[in-house]
Amino acid sequence: MTRDTTQHALEQLSFGLGLLGLCCGFLLSYGVLGGDAEGRVNLLFVLLLFAFVPVAGLLMSLLLLVRGGGKGFAGWLLDLPLWPKHLTMTLPRLTSFHGKQLWFFYQTQILSLSFGIGCILSYLLLLLGSDISFVWRSTLLEPEDLLPTLQLIGLPWSFWQEAQTSLALIEQTRDYRLDPQGAGAPLVGLWWKYILAAQIVYNLLPRSMMLLLARRQYLKRLRVNDAQVKYTERNQHSGTFLEHGVLANLVTSVDLPYTLLDWAGAPNNCVEQIEQVFGEMTAIHQISAVPQQFEENPAKSQSQVVLVKSWEPPLAELADRLSSIASNSDKLILPVDWNEQGIRQPTLAHLEEWRRFTATLPGWQVLGLKDSI
Repeated sequence: MTRDTTQHALEQLSFGLGLLGLCCGFLLSYGVLGGDAEGRVNLLFVLLLFAFVPVAGLLMSLLLLVRGGGKGFAGWLLDLPLWPKHLTMTLPRLTSFHGKQLWFFYQTQILSLSFGIGCILSYLLLLLGSDISFVWRSTLLEPEDLLPTLQLIGLPWSFWQEAQTSLALIEQTRDYRLDPQGAGAPLVGLWWKYILAAQIVYNLLPRSMMLLLARRQYLKRLRVNDAQVKYTERNQHSGTFLEHGVLANLVTSVDLPYTLLDWAGAPNNCVEQIEQVFGEMTAIHQISAVPQQFEENPAKSQSQVVLVKSWEPPLAELADRLSSIASNSDKLILPVDWNEQGIRQPTLAHLEEWRRFTATLPGWQVLGLKDSI
C-alpha cells in the first residue's frame, strides 16, 4: 500500500467518523427533544446531553492527551467491525513515528464536533418547526436548589441577559405529572436561548478549538515525517552526502548570549565543561518530547544550543520538538560524547549522522567541539 493510498484511506475514515457523529448527534438530540406525549421536554435531560456530557468528553480527551497512550473514543469505534476492511488495514501502519496518537486524538475531535453539530442542527430545526415546551421535574430538587447550578452554567454568557435564568422562571416551569395544565404556555419556551447558549459554549466552541489544535499538531508531525522520509530517500540514493550537499553546516562557536537546552540529561561536569569551551550560558533548561507546564520558555533573542547524546540516533520526536523552538539568533544542535572525565569528541560517523538529521531542519546548524577537546 503506497503512502498516497494510505493517506486517502485515512481521509475516508475521517469522513466516516464525522458523518457517524453528525447522524448520532442529530438522532439523539431529536429523541431527547421529542418530549412526552404532550410535547414537554425535561430541561434536566437536555442539559445533561448538551452541557454535562460534552464537558465530560472534553476532560477525558485532555486527560488522554496529557497522559499519552490510548486511542480515544474514535479509536474504540474504529475497532468495531463496522468499517470496510480495506480502510481499517491502514491503521496498523500508523506508528508513533507517523503520529498515531495525534491522529486518533484528531479523529476524536472530528467525531465529537460532528456530534455537537448534529445536536444543534436538530435543535434548531425543531425550534423552527415545532413549539418545544421546556419544563423540569424532580422529586428531590427544589427551585432554590437548581438556581445556583443553572446560574453557574450560564456564567460564560452572562452578557446575554435574555439567555439567563431566574428563580421565577424555574418555579413557573416546574412540571407535575398530576397537574394536567403544567406550566403556562408563554413561559415554557423561554428556555430555548439558555439551551442554545449552553450548546455553543460547552460543546461547539471548545471542540472547535480542540480540533484546530489537534489538526495543527498532526500536520506539524506530518511535515517533520516528510522531511525525514526525504532525508532517508537521499540517504539511500546518494553514495556520499558531502558530494550532494545534504550535510548541515558545522560551526565551532556560538554567538553570546546563549541558552542551553538539555535533551540529553547530561551530568553537571559536562555542562561546566561546555561552558569552558563555548562561554558562559545565561540559562539551562531541560526539554522533553512533549513540552511540560514547568518548562521555561527560552529567550528568543538568545542563541539556542540543544545538547544531545552523539551516540543516540536522531528521533522524530526531537525534530518535532525543535520545530517549536524560536530564536532570532543561532539555533544549534550540539552532539556530545562523554565519560567520567567529561566531554569528548563524537565519532565522525555519529557527527555526520547528526549533520544529516539537522539538514532536514530549516534554520538549524550543528555545533562541533574544537579539536583541542
